[in-house]
Formats: sequence, structure tokens, C-alpha cells
Amino acid sequence: MTEDMGTRLRRLRDAAGLGQAEVSAATGIERSYLSKMESKSIPSTWDKMCALADLYDVTLDFLRTGTRVPTLKPGSCIIEDATEIALVRAWRAMSVDERKALGFLVSKFGTEIDGRDSGAA
Repeated sequence: MTEDMGTRLRRLRDAAGLGQAEVSAATGIERSYLSKMESKSIPSTWDKMCALADLYDVTLDFLRTGTRVPTLKPGSCIIEDATEIALVRAWRAMSVDERKALGFLVSKFGTEIDGRDSGAA
């Protein structure tokens, strides 16, 4: 059985040696709301999740899924293929209209992306 987000939040708080009142004071989240978050009775908002991730020094991905995401070292790059890097740079340099036109071309020719047809007839 995987750990749910409420259980993970409670475990992180316990590991930090904090009570709900202390977490409330550090994050500005009401103690009653924290209690509900930990018991899974309510979803959380973005700002509350960011405050908790900062307090516990974990990523939002970890709070949501329990999975640690590797961090990049300074100067490192996720993309290592030179052609892919060039394509990403070109995409970022395009205007909205240019991106739409490229998207149209991709859909027109039915190029498969990740094994799925992009919608061409």
C-alpha cells in the first residue's frame, strides 16, 4: 500500500519534530486546516502546498506522489542530445503564431509523438 499525501504530510511534520501549531505559525496555514490536510478530508491549495514543501525542504512532487525527483547540478542539462537542445531553443524563440503553424504541420502529417497519433486524418 502506498502512502497518501495526508500521511506523508503527517510523517514529515513528525520527522521535523513539529506540532501542528508550530507548522501553522511557520507557514500561516490554520491548524485546523493542517489537520484536515493530514487526514485527507480536504484538498490543499497551491500556496499552502508550497509553504509546506519549503518548510519540510521537499519538492511538491514528493508531497504529491512520495517520489523524490533528482535535482540538477549547477550547469547541468536535462537534455543531452544536441539536436533536441537546438529544437527546444528554436521552439522558445518562436512567436505564438509560429508555434501554432508548426503544430498544424505536425498534426497535418500525422507524426507520431510518444507512440500516439497526433490527430491527422
